[in-house]
Amino acid sequence: MSKIITNLQTFFFVLLGIAIPTSIAANGIIMGVLTLLWVLQAGFIQKKKNIISSKWMLSILGLLIFYTLALFWGDNHNNISWIFQKLPLLLMFIVLATSNFKQKAFRFGAVAFLITTFISALLAIAIDLEIIQELHNYTSLISLNNDHKSAIIKYNYHNLLLAFSALLSFYLLIEKKTKYPVILLVFIIVYGWSIFSEAGRAGHLVFILFFILYSAYYIKEKAMIILGVLGLLSAMLIGAYQFSHPFKVRIDEGLEVVLNNGKRPGKIKDIRYVFVQESINFIKEKPIFGHGTGSFGTIFNREVKSGHKFYTHTTPHNNYLYILFELGFIGLLLLLSIFYFQIRELLVLKDGVHRLVLPLMFMIIMLVDSYFFIFILTTFYIYFYTIYRGISLDKPS
Repeated sequence: MSKIITNLQTFFFVLLGIAIPTSIAANGIIMGVLTLLWVLQAGFIQKKKNIISSKWMLSILGLLIFYTLALFWGDNHNNISWIFQKLPLLLMFIVLATSNFKQKAFRFGAVAFLITTFISALLAIAIDLEIIQELHNYTSLISLNNDHKSAIIKYNYHNLLLAFSALLSFYLLIEKKTKYPVILLVFIIVYGWSIFSEAGRAGHLVFILFFILYSAYYIKEKAMIILGVLGLLSAMLIGAYQFSHPFKVRIDEGLEVVLNNGKRPGKIKDIRYVFVQESINFIKEKPIFGHGTGSFGTIFNREVKSGHKFYTHTTPHNNYLYILFELGFIGLLLLLSIFYFQIRELLVLKDGVHRLVLPLMFMIIMLVDSYFFIFILTTFYIYFYTIYRGISLDKPS
């Protein structure tokens, strides 16, 4: 029975690597199955010990408890249903971290994810070049109503998954962790092409920033290779600005907003500037405990008159401000402690510096949206944190 459960866990874990870039519904079903297998798996006493001994797992439980306690202060909790739809997903950190996965599950899962994101990038490029039609024309499994879609999922989520895929591929390539370097090089080029042909600025930022950081890290050891990488990155950026309308528009609009302190001629103040400025004002009113769970959208909708429409499910497009607003500095401390203890755990492992790319990348993108509460991105982070903390990097994959 135990062997059957282990084999099923491996199968569904690898399947999740395929589902993350393609289907929210499939993600939910697969994680439900993995949770059931976790329950059926023996060793609850050991699982309990692992949870109690893990500071980042305790921090997750602490954050969940504090969100529940924050229902008892403030009088603006209209968004609690949205919040409590998102919070249970965080428990999958603990489920996957205390499951007994074999090394092949981690390796096959990472490979399955890279291949799937590569295929989705090829499809997005083909659609952009009008080689094929949008995929909803071929199958009813892909909805027509999802605006701002890339090939399969929303462009901003798509771009972030591709950016991480490119970084992982680069690490495997430059550290000679693969038997197929040419394939990984092709993957990186295709990822980059798809990223810069779309409008997702967070994906652009992650791709550029971390390739520059990797270049700085390797410049003494692999100078010629890194110069080639920087040359390729420069050519990619110049070409994208010249030939990719979405990328050019994002750059031009972003610069205009930044240089004019959030204002653009003939338009109301940029909504992200409004979010930041008004959020800080409200945070100052209740800095320790915040305004309570589910309060952000209600308060903004009622009290902020900026020309923008705010709804009860609104977030400030910044995870740190969002938690500060609703849970105060105590809530923010709990959030940051999750990443702090995860970083400490990864850092002591083999090639720990490279494993840090994952939490650091996620902490950066949380500056531009509430990605810790967005299903696809949270699932992605949980999945790859499980891989990064458990995988052995001794053999080429």
